[in-house]
Amino acid sequence: MLHLALGLVLSLAPLKASPEVPATPPVIAGLIGDWQGEGQLFGQPASFSMSWSWALERRFVKLEFENGLVGDGQVQPVLRAVAFYRVAESGELEGHWFDTRGQTLRLEPVAGDSTLTTHWFAESEQGRTTYRLTGPDKAEVLDEVLADGQWRPFGTASYWRSATQAQ
Repeated sequence: MLHLALGLVLSLAPLKASPEVPATPPVIAGLIGDWQGEGQLFGQPASFSMSWSWALERRFVKLEFENGLVGDGQVQPVLRAVAFYRVAESGELEGHWFDTRGQTLRLEPVAGDSTLTTHWFAESEQGRTTYRLTGPDKAEVLDEVLADGQWRPFGTASYWRSATQAQ
């Protein structure tokens, strides 16, 4: 009977505490929130939005992204995506991107105090996106693809934090 009681007590005991969440780079904390942007996509006027949020008990950061070409006062959607970034126990970042093209990209991010440079890889493409905080409510983003051994920009955007998210 003692074994049964002890087994019951142990089964009801809380699970072992999970390891502490690694420290998040300052740029990640600065990006959390909703952002609107405008710029160029493939040399044409474009609109952009991105939303960064904590996910799964702050073990991941979720990025929701959308862009569209602007013409005749209308926005024609081009791409929507969701990415998840994780701070590994080593302190390095890693992640994956999923988009409406059906692509899954492996992400290799490198974070500084105000810059996040994410190299991305798929079977058919390699590129990088650089997010640079230029103020508490402003950011610049540059998208480049590796073609013929050279980095070629295909998107640039200036973002501002959505008014409801301004800090």
